[in-house]
Order: sequence, then structure tokens, then C-alpha cells
Amino acid sequence: MEEEKFRKILDRYIAGEASEEEQAWLESAYVNWNRNEHQQPSESFLTKGSNQVLDHVSGYIHQDLKTQKQFRQATTKRLLPLISAAALLIISLSGIFIYKQNHPSSYLSNLPANADLKAGKNRAVLVLANGKKINLDQTVSGHIADEDGISVSKTADGQIIYDLPEQETISVKTEYNTVFTPAGGQYQVNLPDGTRVWLNAASSLTFPTTVTDVRTVKLDGEAYFEVSKIINQGKKVPFVVEGKNQIIEVLGTHFNVNAYENEPFVKTTLLEGSVKINNQTLLQPGQQARVQGESITVVSVNAEDFTDWQRGDFILENNDFRSLMRKISRWYDVDVIYAEDAPEKLNLGGWISRSRNISSILQVMEKTGKVHFKIEGRRITVTK
Repeated sequence: MEEEKFRKILDRYIAGEASEEEQAWLESAYVNWNRNEHQQPSESFLTKGSNQVLDHVSGYIHQDLKTQKQFRQATTKRLLPLISAAALLIISLSGIFIYKQNHPSSYLSNLPANADLKAGKNRAVLVLANGKKINLDQTVSGHIADEDGISVSKTADGQIIYDLPEQETISVKTEYNTVFTPAGGQYQVNLPDGTRVWLNAASSLTFPTTVTDVRTVKLDGEAYFEVSKIINQGKKVPFVVEGKNQIIEVLGTHFNVNAYENEPFVKTTLLEGSVKINNQTLLQPGQQARVQGESITVVSVNAEDFTDWQRGDFILENNDFRSLMRKISRWYDVDVIYAEDAPEKLNLGGWISRSRNISSILQVMEKTGKVHFKIEGRRITVTK
């Protein structure tokens, strides 16, 4: 009876129709099955049907790349490709990785619950033009401020929205607000011109509270933009992003900018439309500009791999190990210390939810057998 329940919920899970309670039950059942896979059938309802369950799930894993890409875009569909058929099978259900082989116990597998670190969440501070600071994660939803007739409100799901009076679509007076997120924080802001911005951890965005003939914002850190098109007197009003070593000119498009100070390049990744970098390099969708000093290099990329954070994931495949650790440092608000024997590179694959505790993602990397981690307060020590 339990196995039948598992299969029915699994079908709904894959179709994206499972409730939150069903998703939680399914993930728990799958983890328990993995732990008990060597028990007798009478001791684990999933053991006797484990091969059939694996076949059922693997049927989705082995679909063509186009179908897998569609699955990745759905938040309730987390099926992973095979990473190494000879070594291990990774199956992900809502960000949980399950390895079908035994591995030696590690520090993380015995980590006390109170020592594990929770993922970041919606946290930010809004600084108004008059200098007033509003802690957004401690502010109830609804109207939170007024500035020169502009109403600022917070939605129930944690977005900041500016309501600009229609008659003031274009204004001579320009004032600026700033939203900044701490390490372990993220936030979405809907700017006065209708542009939507998602700020990643340890980032800040300064923007005008009214729409002028040029919309200029300043970014430190990382943000994903969906720029609204504005027409004034028959002309498109440009949108400009100023940041580390670059100026991005936009008319209306979707793109991601990674401009952290501790990253070797400033990366601008285009998903839709077109943008111009430093008044010289025009990007097309699926391209990324990498700026270092005055040098600009354009490469073709899978753009979705660079907006994983905005969708709530960590992409592991094709991700530089040290770069991934910097992402983890910002999202979990931890310091990362490398021992002399710590690896520079690590072959990984798949993805995992950013909502998991830090031990979940570290254990995924430990499964390679080439790296180990130790958590001490808010410090992570990396060893071979």
C-alpha cells in the first residue's frame, strides 16, 4: 500500500502537480529507501520495488537534452542526468542528491543539527533619499514609505514596489534610493519604471525614484534584470547599469550581471534582447561578456547556468570549484579557509536547491572523494 502511494505521488511530482506535503513525504521516503537499500524486503517497503522505482525515475533522466532543459526550468521538477554511469548514479528530487553506492562516513554525516547552517533568505535594507533606512525583512507587508508623491510598498512575498503617479512618468527632479542585501540575503525590487531586479547576496543597487530621459542605476555585486521598455516623445528611454569596470546600455531585455569585487571577471550574461558593453561590444542572447580591466571577451554560454541563483539553485556542472565556494560563502554568510592540499578544481555535475542547509551541498562535493569540509561556527575549512 505504501509503495503504491509512493508511485502515485512520484507521478504527480514529475508532472509538477504534487502538493507541498506530498513533495516532503516523497523526498523523505526516497531518502529512507536509500538508507535501507541493503535491508530485507520486509524491513523496507521501497526495497522490494527499488529496481522498478529506479527504472521509473531513470526513464525521465534519460530523456533528450531538450526535455531535460524544460524539466530544469520547472521548480518542482528536479531530475538530474547521470553524472558517471560507471561510478555513481545521482538522482535529485527537489534538490536532494541520492548516491547509489556506499561512501565512508565523514565529519558532515555526523554533524550536529545545531552546527549546520541554514540557507540565506529574503533580507535587505532600503535606504531612502532622505537617508532613512528600512529593514525590509523586519517590515510587515503593505505601504512602507512615501517620497515626493511616490508610494513604496512591500508585497506579502517580499518584493518592493514603487508606485509612480502617472502624470510624473518623466520628471526633472531626480532622487535616488538604494537597496542592499547582506551576505545570506536576497531581494526583488520593482523599480519605478517597471523594471524588475533580483539582487543576490552581498549586493547593492542604487536607482532613481523617478523616470528621466536616461535611467541609470549603479550595481555592486550581482543582479538579474528584466528591463521595462519606456517611450518618451516617441523615443525609447535607455536603461544604463554602471558597475565595476563597465557600463551596460539597455533598451529592454533580460540579463544577469555578476560584478563582485572578489571575482576575476565582471560577467554580463544575456538571455533576451541586446545590450552594449562599454559602448563597444554588442551582446546577443546566449552570449556572455567577461570584462577584466579594459579587456572584454565574449563567449557563448548556456545563459540559464548563470541565473541559477535567481531560480533558487546552485548549478554544479561546468562550475569552477573556487568560484562555487565563493557563491556558497556569500549565500550562507561563511568564511572559507583552504588548507594547503585543498583542490583547485573539482569535477561536478547537476544542480542542488539553494534552500538546503549548507551540509547538503558540501556532502555532494565530498562524494567525489577529492575534497572534505569541516564546519566551525561560520567558518568552513576545505581539505583534500
